[in-house]
Amino acid sequence: MLKLWFMDQKIQYLNQMIEIIDNKVTIFKKNKSKLPQAAYTAEKQVLTRTIQDTIQLAEEIKPVPFSLINDLKSLIKQL
Repeated sequence: MLKLWFMDQKIQYLNQMIEIIDNKVTIFKKNKSKLPQAAYTAEKQVLTRTIQDTIQLAEEIKPVPFSLINDLKSLIKQL
């Protein structure tokens, strides 16, 4: 029973992270041409790390959401 609770918590956290990533990436893509190079690089690095952490979390969920993981990996390449 406790194991199911932890899995539910991970799924909730994953959903929250996806929502945050979606919002942040949308803003980043919209404004990246206006950002100074240093800010662009820093923001891209933060987004990439956040997406990588989210991929790690997704890999802990059973069954593993492979399509989501692939989408996140593609998103990193699009930044």
